[in-house]
Parts: sequence; structure tokens; C-alpha cells
Amino acid sequence: MAAPIEVESWFPRSGRAFLLGVGMALVVLALTVFAGWLLVRSLVRQQIAQRDAEALYATTLMEQVYLSEAEGQVLSDDAELGFDAAVRASRLKGVMGIRFYDADGEPWDTFPATIQPLPIDLEAFRSAQRLEAHGRYYPDTPLSDVFIYLPQFATSNIPHVATLEVTVPLLRRNEAQLAGVAQFVVEGESIAREYQRLDRHLGGLALLVFGAAGILLAAMLWPAFRKIARLNRNLAEQNQSLQRVNQELALAARSAALGAVSAHLMHGLKNPLASLSQFVSSQKEQAPGADGEDVRDALGATRRMQALVEQTLEVLADAHGQPTYTVTSTELLEMVRNKVSSQTEKRAVHLHVTAGTSRDLPSPTANLAGLILVNLVENAVQATPEGGTVNLVAGNAADVLTFRVQDEGGGIPEHIRPKLFLPCKSTREGGSGLGLAISKQLADYLGASVELVETGTRGSVFLLRLPLTGAVAKAPRSAAG
Repeated sequence: MAAPIEVESWFPRSGRAFLLGVGMALVVLALTVFAGWLLVRSLVRQQIAQRDAEALYATTLMEQVYLSEAEGQVLSDDAELGFDAAVRASRLKGVMGIRFYDADGEPWDTFPATIQPLPIDLEAFRSAQRLEAHGRYYPDTPLSDVFIYLPQFATSNIPHVATLEVTVPLLRRNEAQLAGVAQFVVEGESIAREYQRLDRHLGGLALLVFGAAGILLAAMLWPAFRKIARLNRNLAEQNQSLQRVNQELALAARSAALGAVSAHLMHGLKNPLASLSQFVSSQKEQAPGADGEDVRDALGATRRMQALVEQTLEVLADAHGQPTYTVTSTELLEMVRNKVSSQTEKRAVHLHVTAGTSRDLPSPTANLAGLILVNLVENAVQATPEGGTVNLVAGNAADVLTFRVQDEGGGIPEHIRPKLFLPCKSTREGGSGLGLAISKQLADYLGASVELVETGTRGSVFLLRLPLTGAVAKAPRSAAG
């Protein structure tokens, strides 16, 4: 019968499951915190750039108001007013130059004249059309994109600097309409340092959030995984119990079928043995001399076979209808000793019984095993010469109860061994040739095995292996045990 499937091995152990679950949760948490860090970093950076843009826009508006109200200030149009206001605002620290565009976004002029005139960015121009300031930071801007010419350009080694482009709308006088656009090119080293400080602060905050959330997550997951581990163990135990029940049902079905066959065989042997016993009895007085002795031996063998068949039928009937009780293996050995005592005394053979273990057996199993052992011990007693010893030893190995029967006879002939457990003519004086065959049937009925493990001039050893599983392992204890 196949061994039970270890269902519990399908589930990870609680320690591994907890570490795996926490690891996956921490990975998800890390990705979430990182995504949040990137989002907050981008928003704050944009706010910093927009802050500087709003400051330049406010300064430009103030300069426009100042110029429009200044005494003696004569400006031809609003564009020139905006140009002058932007130039005055460029005196702020860090402004490298200004690009001017008309109301349609076309390049108009630069200040100073060495500033590179570049097309205006579409997003920046749309902000200006909405009369809003726009700021964008560039961490690595070639100086050739800022100035038309510098002495360093002659070496073909063009430096790169951080810049901030601030685009502000230039308004018409006394009207909220676009007169032009001024784009300030601002040195970006100060804002780069501010970005670095921002990254450090946000990074530390992200690590703090990740650590605190990770500890809280692990503390929340641990009880959940403990509960899941208990549920998995319970499920595994229930599956194993279900497998054992299925095995027991299968064993019961097989045992019932085998028991029916065994009972049918015993009933079939009962009547012929009775007739044979009557016939031999009628011939006993008529056979003189040596023939009479042979008839008496045949009569003794026939009556032993009748007793074995009757005992087998009684045990099979008990197994199907009578309440069970518990018998220990030690009690079973004592029962076997009592049943063969007459044989050992008659043959002057000593029976040495060793109970190496004591296990509980249900009474039907013990009774059938007792029939097998009685037959094996009687055969051993018959094979052992007068004054010899027969050893009956009970042991336990890997949930199998073993009974070892050893005699001191001359061994079993080699030509007999292949058909030892088949009905045949016995080579032993007074033997019937059916005892081992019936013992094999009974062992099969129990799901056990009986075999010859050793034979020779120093004797033979038979071994009965009785598995302590199914109904045997689950036999209820009672006061009788």
C-alpha cells in the first residue's frame, strides 16, 4: 500500500513563509515609497523653479510700473517699456542675460548682445500668453546655448553649466494684455545646491518612512502568518487523516473479500475433513501392525486440521460480528504458549518465548495472528529433535510488529521451498500439507506477510510481519488490555 502523501510539505514552513511574505511586502513598500519620493521631488523642484520665476516676474512688473510713472520718461511703445523693465530687473544676482520675443513669440532682441537668440519653448510661450511666469531648470547647459561667443569656444572645449530659464510676460501699459515676452537666463548653481539639499532631506524622510512602515508591517504580518501556518498544519493533518481513512476503507474492503474467500475455503474443507476423519477412524481397528500406526498418524493429522479449520472459522466469525477488545502482544505470546504446551511436552521440546515489545492489538487481529503463530510453532516443534529448543521472539521495527519462530530441525528441502505455502503433500510425519497454506491466507487477510527467512542444517526461521497501521494502529483500548 502506498505511503501517505506528506501534504504538509506542500506548504512552506512558517519561518520561510513569514520571511518571504515580509520580503515581498517590503519590496512593494520600497517601490511605493520610491515612487512617492520621485513625485514629491519633482513637485518641489518645480515649485522652487516657479518661485524664482514668480520673483523675477514681480520684479519686472515693479520696474514697468516705476518706468511708466517716472517723470520725464518717454517710451515709444509698450515693448520698449517692457524691454527696459526687464533690463533693470536683470541686475538681480545670477542673471546672465535676457532674450526678448514679440507678442507672437518671434525673437526680437537680446541683452547683452552676446546672448544666443534661441526660439522660445512652446510650453513657456503658452504660460506667457496666460500672463503667467514659467521657470525650467537645466542641470547641464552648454555655454554655447547661452552666449554667441566666448574666448573658451576657440579651444572647442565648451563648458557646461546649470541654468534656470525664467519666462515672464511683458504687459501693455494699463492693460492686461501681452506686449512681448522676456526670457531670463539665470545661473543655476544656487538652485542646484538647493536641489541637492532637497534630495538629501527627502531621501532621509523616505528612509524613515520606509523603516517605520516596514517595522509596522512586519509586526502586523507576524500574527497573520502564525495563523496561516496553524491553518496549513491543520489542513495537512486533516488530509493525512482522510488518506488514512481511505486506506482503512480500502483495506477493509480487501479484507472483507479475502475473508469471504477464506471462509468459503474453510467451509469447503470442513466437510471433506469430517468425512476423512470418519473414514480413518473406521479403518483404525482393522489395520494391523505398521499399517495401524500409519492410520493413527493420519487420524491425528486429520483431527488437527479439523481443529485448525474450526478455530479459523470461529475467528473469522468474531471478526465480522463480535465486539472487539484489546490484546497486547505479550498476552498473544502467552496464548500461543498455552495452545502448544501439549505438543512441546509430548515432543520434549522447550519453547523459549521472548517479548521484545508490547503493543496493543484488536482481538480479531490478535486471534488470527495467534492461529498463524500456533501453526508455525507446532511445525517448529515437530521439526525440532527431542530435547531441542524452539524460539518465539516478538519485536517492533518501523511500525511493524514482527514474530520470529526458529527451530533446530534439519531444514526444509530445496525442492519444497518454491511451493512451501501452497497446499501439497507434507514431508513431515503426521503433517497435512495445508497448515502453511492456511497461514498464508490468514496473513493476507490481515495485510501481513509470513515468509521463510532462513533454513539449513541448523534449523529454519519463519517471520510473521504484522503492520501496525489502519485498524491495528487505531484499535481502541479497553479494560481487558
